[in-house]
Amino acid sequence: MAAVNLDELGHAALVVDDGAKALVARATGMIHLLNDDYMDEEAPVPADGDGNGDGEQAYVVVPPASLLGIGDQLVFRFAAAHLADDQAAVRDLVDANDTDGFARLLDERGATASWQHFRSEETRTALRRWCDEHGLQARD
Repeated sequence: MAAVNLDELGHAALVVDDGAKALVARATGMIHLLNDDYMDEEAPVPADGDGNGDGEQAYVVVPPASLLGIGDQLVFRFAAAHLADDQAAVRDLVDANDTDGFARLLDERGATASWQHFRSEETRTALRRWCDEHGLQARD
């Protein structure tokens, strides 16, 4: 079973959320990022990427972070649990893609460390679950 780096997988899922495509090679666990602006020259996708002859696909498509629940939904889940009085403000900040504003709000509420822990744990759990579902080993 190939080992997939969770930090790289999380990054790939965020890039996919922005419109790129990413694949994980089943044999190696290597992540290949593909889009018009960026092709991974160090790890090009082989031409015979359909499978290994036993019916199993050679690559698994990385879903967008939003489908894994680690995109905006993660922020909203945190806000519901830890920033109940600020949920409207959080929604406005997310809608405006204002990460600096969200960071300021967290700092003002003394919630930065809680957010970082929550984000890390929830992201790793979602990525591990996805790896398990696709027969890949998660690696920190």
